[in-house]
Amino acid sequence: MSIKWTDEELAILEEKAEVYTVKQIASSLKRRGFYRTPIAIYLKLNSLGYSARPTLDNYSCKEIAQVLKLNFSTVTRWVKRGWLSAIR
Repeated sequence: MSIKWTDEELAILEEKAEVYTVKQIASSLKRRGFYRTPIAIYLKLNSLGYSARPTLDNYSCKEIAQVLKLNFSTVTRWVKRGWLSAIR
């Protein structure tokens, strides 16, 4: 038996969709008192027409670091190593 999604949960989901990972969305929901598994979140994102993968095109290193909750220098190191492509 599945538990219906509340309006508040859906609002959080739509706010975080395509920017945060499924695990980050699950953590955000948990902090607000809701519990959904990553699989349930993934399925709901798909049913709402969102991608379950965060899109990081056309963002600065600072913005990527904030979204991923990382240090700015970590993201710039990834660019220097060629793990992320960047344009000045």
